[in-house]
Amino acid sequence: MRRSFDFLYFWKVQSNLTPVHMVKKAMFSLLALSMGLGLSACGDGDTKTAGGGPSGTEAGNAITAQIMTAGKTPAALAKVRLMDSEGLDSEKAYSAETDKNGNVTIEGVADGDYTLEAKLDGEALQIPVKIAGESVDLGKDNLKKMATVSGFVGDKSSKGTVKVRGLEHSAKVVDGNFTLDSLPAGVLSLVFISDVKDSDTSSTYLKVEAGKESKSSTFADESRALLLDDFQDSNYQNRFMPARTYDGGWWFFSYSEENVTPSYIVGDNHIFTLEDIDGNIVAHVAAEMGAVVKDSAGEAHWPWATVGIELGKSDKSICYDISSVDSVAFRIKGKGSIVFAVVDANLSLEKQKIAQYEHALPEDWERISVPLADILNDQYSYKCVNQLDWDFKATTEDNVVDFWLDDIELIGGNRLSIWGK
Repeated sequence: MRRSFDFLYFWKVQSNLTPVHMVKKAMFSLLALSMGLGLSACGDGDTKTAGGGPSGTEAGNAITAQIMTAGKTPAALAKVRLMDSEGLDSEKAYSAETDKNGNVTIEGVADGDYTLEAKLDGEALQIPVKIAGESVDLGKDNLKKMATVSGFVGDKSSKGTVKVRGLEHSAKVVDGNFTLDSLPAGVLSLVFISDVKDSDTSSTYLKVEAGKESKSSTFADESRALLLDDFQDSNYQNRFMPARTYDGGWWFFSYSEENVTPSYIVGDNHIFTLEDIDGNIVAHVAAEMGAVVKDSAGEAHWPWATVGIELGKSDKSICYDISSVDSVAFRIKGKGSIVFAVVDANLSLEKQKIAQYEHALPEDWERISVPLADILNDQYSYKCVNQLDWDFKATTEDNVVDFWLDDIELIGGNRLSIWGK
């Protein structure tokens, strides 16, 4: 069996042959009516919210949780906030408070993806939850020390507001700079909303640690909602994952250890290098493709190497419908050839590449646009896709493939339809 390495930027390691680390699932929220729906407390042991789905009358699901302090004692009277995971408008959030035992119940929750935030005395937490037709018990979770994020939105003259998607946090931008404090640990999706009328919003994301201050990465215009990556944020996750699903969307570099020698890789993770060329950050990796080797059983193993991006979560059982996408565009240059592939990792290994397109790497940057309809294997469809790959193919005497990549973009469709929001 071949060996492969899918090396991811933070703590995730995932490949078709690698176990998947799943994030905690569940969530909730209810959009408050403009007139407001009150909270009804039913004794010390039963703090609840009132109302039912977005209309306030629909039967919804019940969400329960127990919030503990960092010291593992009940977080009595902790403030709890419920928001749509993509939301920026805190007026549509729902509020609750834990009882003396740290318990909270939210009733009448409509199906959807939400974020729970709880906070008390300098400690906070966030929990992503998906509601799909049944009540959810989130169990017990502990608060942690609050975090702080500061950053620069890209222009000293910029004024406006930075908000956290799915959480009730915002900060004014002064001379292009901002600071957000009292944040829960975890991954945050930040959106800059300029004071300039009709200007585009821009966004970034980062993972923050409890009790620490972090710096945000570069903000990218959200009008290019299907620009999967331009690497300007200098990290290894695609830009436009749906909020709160940060167990996926990772770039990786995989290769056969027996007969491939990689170059331009970073540290022990063997992820590809991100290089700054006059302010433009691009991906760069190379590999010397060795000879075919045979194992003890006489089975031949061909050299292979792949740069890939997960479209969604690292759980390969979850796939994404890109039927609305007309083409995939990207900029490339280098030496050798690549075979661009669309992958459905739920299929057997030999059938996973449902569409393929080979292209020789040019010496200078070239933008390639691959029409998806033209390369699809007739027996498949694009309704279940979870990965895009660029497979290496040596075409020179030294058997070296030198690969540069930038500006990967899906043309057609829209972000939320693909992510199944």
